Amino acid sequence: MSEPRYRLSSGQTESLVRRMLHEMADRLEASRPDRILTAVGRIASIQVTTMNPPLARALRAKAPLITKPITRCEYAALLREVAAGPAAQPSAQERVTDLHRLADQDYDEATPARESHRDDAHPVPYTAEDAEARTNTAGD
Repeated sequence: MSEPRYRLSSGQTESLVRRMLHEMADRLEASRPDRILTAVGRIASIQVTTMNPPLARALRAKAPLITKPITRCEYAALLREVAAGPAAQPSAQERVTDLHRLADQDYDEATPARESHRDDAHPVPYTAEDAEARTNTAGD
């Protein structure tokens, strides 16, 4: 009989990944903070932090890639920024309220456009009548 498998919810995984990012940052700052961290060092740090494959994948996805020379201390600061997450996002209701406020403001500031549906509002320079008048006067 197989063992039941337990999966973490996305919220639990996110919380664990944030905690592991802080652990990685602590380790990088504690040991040789002025040395350069390589891409291989990044992977090694992730493997030291967790051997759980799903968590390791989630941690690799969150830990910034190393594309240029960076010290361990600087990379630790990046990890802490990622762990802190984005600033609090407004709720859907707050976004809708802001959009309504902006639309009302735009409507109030708009100058009313004068619309005209008269035929002479946009004269066409050469109508059939003009062409006939020109041909009649040209033949005289």
